[in-house]
Amino acid sequence: MHETNGELMERNDKYKLSDNMFNDALVVVSNLIARATTKWTLEETKLFLCSVSQIKTRDKDNWVMMSKRDIIEKLDINPDNGTWLRQTFKKMMQKSYIELGNDEEWDDGFLITRVRSDKKNIYVKFEETYLPLLDQLSSHFTEFYIDYVKDFTRLSSYNLYVYLCSWQDSNYQVQNKKIAKKDLPQIFNLKEGEYWRNYGKENAKFHFADFEKYCLNPAIEEINKLKSCDMHILSCDKVKNGKFVLGYDIHYAFVDEEGFYK
Repeated sequence: MHETNGELMERNDKYKLSDNMFNDALVVVSNLIARATTKWTLEETKLFLCSVSQIKTRDKDNWVMMSKRDIIEKLDINPDNGTWLRQTFKKMMQKSYIELGNDEEWDDGFLITRVRSDKKNIYVKFEETYLPLLDQLSSHFTEFYIDYVKDFTRLSSYNLYVYLCSWQDSNYQVQNKKIAKKDLPQIFNLKEGEYWRNYGKENAKFHFADFEKYCLNPAIEEINKLKSCDMHILSCDKVKNGKFVLGYDIHYAFVDEEGFYK
């Protein structure tokens, strides 16, 4: 039996708050994490950003409390899909393993160690050891608002956006970053051998045309299309040495809602 518009509006209103805790929520992520390869889906990433945005509100045991209604409203989730919310937070926690250091000196572990909920709130517990990566504000950290990325539908858009943010230089209005071919798998979280022809063989070759068609260009188009995103990519040009492609040269800027440079 279908709900009437009035019944649907009444049901959804239960989950809305006039003052959403995630409105204008600034996410601060260390460049180490921002540039690291993750296996999160876009949905898991958005829940992580919501959690990190509230890191300053944690209690003495490093629990961050978030309103279920605010998450549902901000990320436009079906308000009755509690199972999806639980499973997505679970996967986010399981995939929060980070590796620091090198093979001789290292310190690895889970960034998020527990997730629980009651009827109104979700609680995320962060490992104390890694809190400085998220807690210390400095010029070496990536900062952006949840509202700028919440409408992304492609993980490649988010990955490119965060990577470019992590290289932002406030001394310049137009930013410039060259991306080497060898860095593409890490930046875009590509699977082993993805976009390669004859991968693993002597004649293996990275297929730039497919990478651009299915990954890079759609990411740029979405970043430039969404009015909620504060970044505009002005150009993306191949860098070549003769006939060999070395990578890409990207020029980008941060803009306000009317399209003017910030």
